[in-house]
Amino acid sequence: MDFETNFKKPFTDVKKLLIGILLSIVPVVNFLAVGYMLETARKSMKKDTSLPEWEGWSDLFVKGLLSIVIEAIYFIPAAIVGLIFMWPVMIKAMPMMMAGQIPNIGEMIAGMGSMMMGLGLAALLALFAAYIAPSAIFHFLNGTFADAFKFGDVLKKAFSGTYGMAWTLFILYSMVLGSVLGYVPYVGSGAATFIAGITGFSLIAEAFSGSSEAKAAKAPAKKRK
Repeated sequence: MDFETNFKKPFTDVKKLLIGILLSIVPVVNFLAVGYMLETARKSMKKDTSLPEWEGWSDLFVKGLLSIVIEAIYFIPAAIVGLIFMWPVMIKAMPMMMAGQIPNIGEMIAGMGSMMMGLGLAALLALFAAYIAPSAIFHFLNGTFADAFKFGDVLKKAFSGTYGMAWTLFILYSMVLGSVLGYVPYVGSGAATFIAGITGFSLIAEAFSGSSEAKAAKAPAKKRK
């Protein structure tokens, strides 16, 4: 992976960067910024390190929207598990609290223990979903919406090559930028999201395409044997 190029990429064109930041801070409109990040990643998979033009707005919006839908679908198991374990406690506690009564402490403690275990499992499922979601989204970029749910292919890409390193850098970089730029009023969070998205998706795209090239290179070698 070309770390230097990908970390510098968002800043190679100030105009394009500013457009992305402004779009990122507006709900729903920010789907355009997400679509632009993905278009940047698609170019990275083709070894093109330049920022794309801001054009094809409808296509950018659809790509951004569908990528969010894909990610949300992958998070459904975590949401279901969390709800299953939280629901019994909520059913017992909420009516009593609304009536101004104090819930039974013993029952609450027993319920909380079960709920915490469930939430822990839900958190693990959420982390797993967050890890494989970019792989699913890149399958969508290279094919169709249905390709994002070819779980065997998605998992193979996610657990091969340098994908894990790229994903980890993406998350850490997002956290660092968010903590630093979060203090900037109005545009800070949008700037952090867009800058980290361009760099992070580009890194993952390189890892994603790299694993395909490695497999292609091995295939002729096996035939020669």
